[in-house]
Amino acid sequence: MAGRREDKYLIPMYFMDAIREAVAPYVIADNHRALLHSNVYEIRSIYFDSFDLKDYYEKHAGLQMRKKLRMRGYNELQGDADVFLEIKWKNNMFISKDRTPVKFKDVATVLFGGDLDVYFPYRKDFPNSREKASKFLFYLKRSSRVPMNLVTYTREAFIGKFNHQDRITFDSNIRSMMYPGLDDLYEENRLKTFLDREFVLEYKSENAVPEWFKNIIRKFNLSKQAYSKYVRGIDAHYRHMGDCSKHEIISMSHF
Repeated sequence: MAGRREDKYLIPMYFMDAIREAVAPYVIADNHRALLHSNVYEIRSIYFDSFDLKDYYEKHAGLQMRKKLRMRGYNELQGDADVFLEIKWKNNMFISKDRTPVKFKDVATVLFGGDLDVYFPYRKDFPNSREKASKFLFYLKRSSRVPMNLVTYTREAFIGKFNHQDRITFDSNIRSMMYPGLDDLYEENRLKTFLDREFVLEYKSENAVPEWFKNIIRKFNLSKQAYSKYVRGIDAHYRHMGDCSKHEIISMSHF
């Protein structure tokens, strides 16, 4: 499976300014036009999992081939906003995504059997959107996945100055909510912060790690970690999530 590597580092917040300064000569701001022309924005994801938490436990078990299903939006809800249905695949060290946009107001209709030809018309920027939506629905229904955890955080994003395929992100103020409804994607009041004294630094690329980033790893004595915001977002609410019965999960789910 083709894909990119994602190296993650969990770092105390008091190092953020120093690390930002260290990477500055080698990166430029990743200003995406869809994100209000800023490289600092909010990411909001509702993760879908089975009643027996298949994806959660596969991550805990360290399986090298696995996937997550999520709906992702950005910043605040504005007008007729697009969100994205995503399947994130992991194959050993490599990550790939199937991702397709859909109007936020149409998500429930799509997930409950709406006509994909209507809600996923051809788009030049997403030419295979209908096929990817169909794949998302296949895995959603096959394992009876429901909205399990909403994870929201602030991202500061950069791309390599010399190679734009290199991407560096700083993720902070990570918070979550269990058993969200589909319309809770932009919820704030009921979120529980579970990472505020540390941040997650990620290096993402299809290339080998550049020497300048290796120097930063050595300078700050950083250790790569397998950090899942989805798993930690569940653990923040339940020390032993598996103690919940299927009946209890169904009763708490809004799907």
